[in-house]
Amino acid sequence: MKITSKFIFIALFSGIMLSSCYIQKEKEEKNSIYVTGTGTAVASPDSATVDFAIVTTGWSAKSIVTDNDTLTNRLVESVKNVGINPDDIQFSECNVTMPASQYEARRSLRVTVRNVKLVPAVVDCKLPGSQVRLGKIDYSVNDNANLVRRARTAAMQNAQDTASLLSGASGCKIGLPSLICEAEPTETCLTADGKVSVKATVSVTYDLQ
Repeated sequence: MKITSKFIFIALFSGIMLSSCYIQKEKEEKNSIYVTGTGTAVASPDSATVDFAIVTTGWSAKSIVTDNDTLTNRLVESVKNVGINPDDIQFSECNVTMPASQYEARRSLRVTVRNVKLVPAVVDCKLPGSQVRLGKIDYSVNDNANLVRRARTAAMQNAQDTASLLSGASGCKIGLPSLICEAEPTETCLTADGKVSVKATVSVTYDLQ
């Protein structure tokens, strides 16, 4: 009876030891390729913003503020007369400083132009003289999200083409991407022919097969 119990104990102990022992296989490291892709999307602008600065100077602060208000009202009326919605005209408070020997009153006015064909007419609303100054004109696309999406899609395609070319030259094939990052924020600019251009850059790591 004792011999049988001992035999059973040894068998159970051996089974436990065997079940807890296994061969650990090292994790196989995959070869990969890292590439950068760029893509651009271009569209004709359908809106713009036109900035003006109204600046009046003089010996009396009260007087130049009154003059500034008068010029601002005249500019607003001129802009509305060319077909701009009043809600698309915004202007700041009038700030008074004394940069030199005289007081200076300055106010900024921004016009959002929904129809880019009206931009020249809005620019011509600048009153004669140097008191109303034309600032920057920014063109944009209303559906900018779609333009960014097209640029990012083109950047991904460019990255994939580059990875396929390089891997094929080395006798490999690319697998699925293991890491995708937008390398730089999307960049918007105006081309020489007046188009809005959006550029996207992505960095992609592909597994090699």
